[in-house]
Amino acid sequence: MKKYLIFMLVGLASCSEDNSSSEIIQHNEANFTLSKSTERAVWNNIQVGEGLKFDVKIKDFDSSADVVYVLKPITINATAHQQNKVDYNFQEEIKTPSINMSSSVKDSILVKKTRDSIIITKANSSFFISVLKPGNFVHQYELRKMQLNKYVAGSSQEMLFSAVKIDVYTRNQQTDNATMFSNSKHSRYYEFTIDHGDQTNDTYLTNNDSSKNTYTAFYNGEKYDGDIAVNTVLTFSKKVNTEKGAQIVPDWILAELKITQKRNSGPDNIISYNNLNIKQK
Repeated sequence: MKKYLIFMLVGLASCSEDNSSSEIIQHNEANFTLSKSTERAVWNNIQVGEGLKFDVKIKDFDSSADVVYVLKPITINATAHQQNKVDYNFQEEIKTPSINMSSSVKDSILVKKTRDSIIITKANSSFFISVLKPGNFVHQYELRKMQLNKYVAGSSQEMLFSAVKIDVYTRNQQTDNATMFSNSKHSRYYEFTIDHGDQTNDTYLTNNDSSKNTYTAFYNGEKYDGDIAVNTVLTFSKKVNTEKGAQIVPDWILAELKITQKRNSGPDNIISYNNLNIKQK
């Protein structure tokens, strides 16, 4: 009888240990989903200088007091534009005190701070990216679960996006000096360049056998068509010739630059960049 009782106790202890172990393994997970924020409706027209918002959702969030979740970008591959503070800034949005000058009341404002890593305190959170360079970005982010300052679990997610740098400008060229019998002559040009990155994998606007890129520029109530070529001077409006002086620029905003990627298979891809500032060269 004693042997039977001992066997039963050992069996119960084994079951108890198995259940406890199973619960710990399940509890020590850091699974999360990473998604592009729905606050931005279109994601194919990103430009250098823009800020992007990404949402983080942690599965089975552990709110224990001794648990901390740390999110950080993986910065291994320079060709995939993964270098924080070089290709982009990895940013956290925080509240900082602000003094209202009219009432001297302290308010809080949201500001973005560049970080190497971010502590996530809620199951649903967000972080931001400030784009510094053009290119095809292949980003990976790791979420680590820390308990009592020790690593207990982790996982990673990937995010893809492309960014370009567009410079739009106008320039005046005097083509003839004034004489006693004639006025000076001038030509005003309306031009732009587009850069999609200098790495091997930066092929966002590259023409190939299966895809060709063209553009339509809408400026001052008119449109101008052409073929896209990266890092090449392109025209968005006709040259204007004048006498006595340079033409006065009618509008310092390019209303829309629409790029059409014509593909052999599948529908065309339309990329629209709106309200581009025109610089004077």
